[in-house]
Amino acid sequence: MDDMVSMGKRALAARYYTDPSVFARQREQLFFKTWQFACHESRVPETGDYYAFSILDQDLFVVRQKDGSLRCFYNVCQHRGHPLVEQEGRARLIVCPYHAWSYGLDGKLKGAHGTKDQEGFDRSKICLTEVRLESLAGFLFANLDPGAVPLAETFPGVEEAILKFLPDTKDRVFAHEHEAEEHCNWLIAVENYNECYHCRVAHPTFSAGVVDPQSYDIAVFAPGVSCLHHTAKAQSGKSAWYDTSGSDYASFFLWPAFSLQLYPSGLVNSYHWRPGGVADTTVHRTWYSKDGVVDDSLQRVIDLDRDTTFAEDLRLVKRIQRGLGSRGYNPGPLVINAAGGIDSEHSIAALHDWVREASDE
Repeated sequence: MDDMVSMGKRALAARYYTDPSVFARQREQLFFKTWQFACHESRVPETGDYYAFSILDQDLFVVRQKDGSLRCFYNVCQHRGHPLVEQEGRARLIVCPYHAWSYGLDGKLKGAHGTKDQEGFDRSKICLTEVRLESLAGFLFANLDPGAVPLAETFPGVEEAILKFLPDTKDRVFAHEHEAEEHCNWLIAVENYNECYHCRVAHPTFSAGVVDPQSYDIAVFAPGVSCLHHTAKAQSGKSAWYDTSGSDYASFFLWPAFSLQLYPSGLVNSYHWRPGGVADTTVHRTWYSKDGVVDDSLQRVIDLDRDTTFAEDLRLVKRIQRGLGSRGYNPGPLVINAAGGIDSEHSIAALHDWVREASDE
């Protein structure tokens, strides 16, 4: 833990969460230059399957190619800018709903009504703008920066650690997702997720039903790697939400806005956050099963999580956003315990270092 922080660090100033100019810099320097979660590979299993998503105001979609590979494009027609697809579906051609320009799955223009005899119109030179797309343990990430360091080099060793903890993670299939507006800055939501100092106070059901809170720890995955590794022993006994035997708990938070959770006994789930504005964030809570089916046991965990931990966090982060707008707020010292553990904010100090790199002029 010694390499993460030194004693005496204070929380970030409120401007990091409330100032539109800070958010504008993060938009360009952070979200448009880092790996952002797109979807799980299982959401586009067959040729022509597509999935639309956004990185702030940039709309994109992932599509399965004829050779089985996956590609990502900006979701905008090259004619006059209308979005091409919505949500998810399957198509042999990507057809613009405005003027019916059509594109192959490879992004190349196939047809444009009325241009056959148009002088100088060269269909072969028109193609959708591609975005880098890479996979980590079955989860797809896009990066708007063509020169960005590859995903595997950004998070070295993380995929191996995930698969060592739960070897069949790659084989899981999307089963369920729900989302909510958090009415807060994205960093508030990410910070709240990445510390458990508040768990015994604010999340008594999670502490009793999933993990042993006394064993909870969060640490930087490795020096120089922007990943936070959560670990805990599984909760046992009558208070457990389900049969937690077989494995413990692990979570891998990939900076800046995605986390893969491996619940005890191999329940795979994830969080990802999509900021829309300085105080506007949507959180997505997603679950994956071995066959894409939500059985009674998984449904019980989903319901309990949504109605307790998830709902509790929604109330917390909204109130924090309001509090950070107070003229009376002066950032206090982070609680740093050299031994780590649940009552330490080492992870918050690390997050603050990372956000300063992306936010400061």
